[in-house]
Amino acid sequence: MTHDVDLVAVGGGLAGLTAARRALELGLNALVLEAAAEEKHLSASRVNGGVYHVGFRSVTTDPEELAQVIVRITDGFATPPLARALATNAARAVEWLQAQGADFTAMQPDEGWKDRVLAPLGFHEQTTMRWEGFGADRLLGLLEAGIVRQGGAILRGMRMTELIMENDACRGVVAAGPSGVTSIRARAVVLADGGFHGNHDMLRRFVTPHPEVLKLRGTPSGKGDGIRLAELAGAKLVGMEAFYGHVMSADSLHNDNLCPFPFLEFLAAAGVMVNSRAERFLDEGKGGHFVSNAMARYEDGVVNVVFDEAMWQGAGRYFFCPPNPNLVRAGGTLHQADDLGTLARLAGLPEAALRRTVAAHNAAIQNGTLDKLTPPRSGAKHRPEPFAAPPYYATPACAAITHTMGGLAIDAGARVLRGDGTPIPRLYAAGSNCGGIEGGPEVGYIGGLIKAVVFGLIAAETSAAR
Repeated sequence: MTHDVDLVAVGGGLAGLTAARRALELGLNALVLEAAAEEKHLSASRVNGGVYHVGFRSVTTDPEELAQVIVRITDGFATPPLARALATNAARAVEWLQAQGADFTAMQPDEGWKDRVLAPLGFHEQTTMRWEGFGADRLLGLLEAGIVRQGGAILRGMRMTELIMENDACRGVVAAGPSGVTSIRARAVVLADGGFHGNHDMLRRFVTPHPEVLKLRGTPSGKGDGIRLAELAGAKLVGMEAFYGHVMSADSLHNDNLCPFPFLEFLAAAGVMVNSRAERFLDEGKGGHFVSNAMARYEDGVVNVVFDEAMWQGAGRYFFCPPNPNLVRAGGTLHQADDLGTLARLAGLPEAALRRTVAAHNAAIQNGTLDKLTPPRSGAKHRPEPFAAPPYYATPACAAITHTMGGLAIDAGARVLRGDGTPIPRLYAAGSNCGGIEGGPEVGYIGGLIKAVVFGLIAAETSAAR
């Protein structure tokens, strides 16, 4: 079977559906290629809380300020042209979604960034994965219906196996499914199949030597086909080592009741995170994304978070579905003792070393010498707290990945770039296939949902302008 279209979007998540829907609005004919056969296929853009923000700022923030935020959060990793492209189109992207029928509400308190959240809410209310009927699920249904209504098509159960390359330009894709092989000739191909968080081989190549102890907090749909095939066609990869991650109970590796919540990084930021020798090994104050990335590459990936009662009652009750009381309720391990020596024995840690680590932590806070700790401890994002009084707690932790941040190098028009910086004609990328927008050495997180919509729109508009 052969199709001939103006635009084919590879991936039926938010980025791909956005690109196809916008192409149809601009008078092109478009087709979506989705590897999953079921209509309610699981993807990162269906299984999420629906919060649209740019680097934890409202999308309504002045675009120039947003562009600066993107560059600052990524410590200069995101280039100014990509930062401006995202910043100047963020508010328009949300308005476009509203025009498609999406409903937005605000979480209270909105903290300056939770003011555009897909309704109805509910994703963040329990430890286990729930998505049916919530805002993100409803939005994908609206976009799919709009595509079909305007004459587009969605081919399900068809996984891309090849990019059709002729004269150094992309001329379409080949896909395989239960009904056989399909060739799709297209004047534009948008790669939007969701990163590579579900591909252990690619995770081992780029992210961690032991992906088996990296909890998959998202869906397994991101196999990296788009990135892998584009690399074979000469595309440049950027920022492949970074992922959107959190610190979670190590019990989540075999207990799905502890996923996607609760997060343990706020307890780690208040107390300490230690290895099997009861030694600190990273800067706990840099936040969950940085910490989870560092954990994923450290030794066997499983460590302990240690804290006291005041932290448990404070940081332990912070954010969505917090660990206090949800960690124990969902079956997670929580060691508790009235002295550090007993706690160390319960957690399988050396007693003297744990006492030294806690004493050094307290002394650095008291003396203002956090930067003299080994390793140094920052406090700009999260201030550490002293261990004041028992009981003391320890809980085993692992890194959890929701989706990868790195991917294909693109320009501000979403065109995929070669190693020499020139675009590969007719090849575009959107969503988690895009690299160079977030991540970098500081693992700066900008917002996967807004990135998907903005570059889905841009890919369709750039291709239509041709």
